[in-house]
Amino acid sequence: MTLSSRLLALVSTVAIAAAIALSPASPRAEEAAADPDLTAAAQKAFKAIADGDVDALKPLVEKKYAKKLTADELRPPQTGPKVAVAYDGNVRVMRADAKEAVVEANMFTPSSNDIPKGEASKLTMFMEKEKGGWVVDAPDKREAANDATMNGGWYHPGAFTFCPNKGLDYLGSHFSNKLNCQATAVCR
Repeated sequence: MTLSSRLLALVSTVAIAAAIALSPASPRAEEAAADPDLTAAAQKAFKAIADGDVDALKPLVEKKYAKKLTADELRPPQTGPKVAVAYDGNVRVMRADAKEAVVEANMFTPSSNDIPKGEASKLTMFMEKEKGGWVVDAPDKREAANDATMNGGWYHPGAFTFCPNKGLDYLGSHFSNKLNCQATAVCR
């Protein structure tokens, strides 16, 4: 390689890296990140789930599901992966628009060595904006936005979804053509 071709390759690499670093992630994620009400509501809901506090969670859940919510629904089923609650307090907005959003937090740590650390450690929630405030809702098939594909190249580890009508539901690991998993389990 000549000096000029090396220099061209270096300048091209730097230009691409700068373009990626300075480009916005996505307009929907930016809009949601700018909404502090969404983040605050999600943090309160995740904290209530981590503490097992049904009374603190009920005002944050859609009314038709809130009255039937029990403490048993805030923990993974006994037949799933064995995990312990370890909420770190951080919330990530995976996708959002003006009326609905999917948020995610690190909520669990595996209790046994046979489960990889990244598997079954996250909890996702589908939230809808209702009368100016964000509430946890049960997503249908369209709202769940399943991104698993047969020819997808990105591995998405398994995660739990809080379904206010069913409790914690496990969405298994899958491959997708999307870099970040934005899907939830189908709750209704």
